[in-house]
Amino acid sequence: MKYEMVYFDLDGTLLDFAKAERESIGAVLEEFGIPLSDDQIQTYVEINKKWWRLFSEGKASKDRIIVARFEEFLSWLGHPEISPLDVSQRYLEKLSNCAYFLPGAEEFLTKMKTLNVKMAALTNGVQSVQERRAKLLRLERFFEFMITSELAGKPKPDPAMFLLAARVSGVPLRRSVYVGDDPVVDYLAAKNAGTDFVLLDLDSVHFNFDGRRVSSYEELFNLLICESISS
Repeated sequence: MKYEMVYFDLDGTLLDFAKAERESIGAVLEEFGIPLSDDQIQTYVEINKKWWRLFSEGKASKDRIIVARFEEFLSWLGHPEISPLDVSQRYLEKLSNCAYFLPGAEEFLTKMKTLNVKMAALTNGVQSVQERRAKLLRLERFFEFMITSELAGKPKPDPAMFLLAARVSGVPLRRSVYVGDDPVVDYLAAKNAGTDFVLLDLDSVHFNFDGRRVSSYEELFNLLICESISS
């Protein structure tokens, strides 16, 4: 195999974060007496994306964004009387117990593991949430380890997670590859770390991405394994 180590993003790459997010926000706001429509949930999704972009850009801390997103959303809903901190804490608890693989992801990882491919996860997600979800899905079956931005001290696209991962794995980054679903943050993180990158575009929306792109786990497996064997 061309690469000695394969690193993966989690949410949107292997795990169905969209499903977990919608399920969690709907259930939690229901607990606070606010049933949400699909359009309202979508508004939260967009607000959440905005705050995570600020986190990736180093403009807001993780402690800030996990509450600020609910400050903004509750204000938009017209419920300033509800504590954003209380909603945030309950949401993280609920999200920690919502763990789903994207269709085909578990089978793909099983095939990779059968070939003794060394794999690990590098994620910007909240560490306590990711650790609980990893436990529920038994990701230790596949991964050597998982590194979060909290553990590394900085979020992607800073290369801190990659540098720490290289020290933990003992594999130089030039002999590693990172697989992610974000053509900006994930790509820049890999580029900044000096490691190869593959965009997993499961929804086939990033046709203009100037780099290696696959739209299925089968394509990803063929790129990582079959092309390496034939080269």
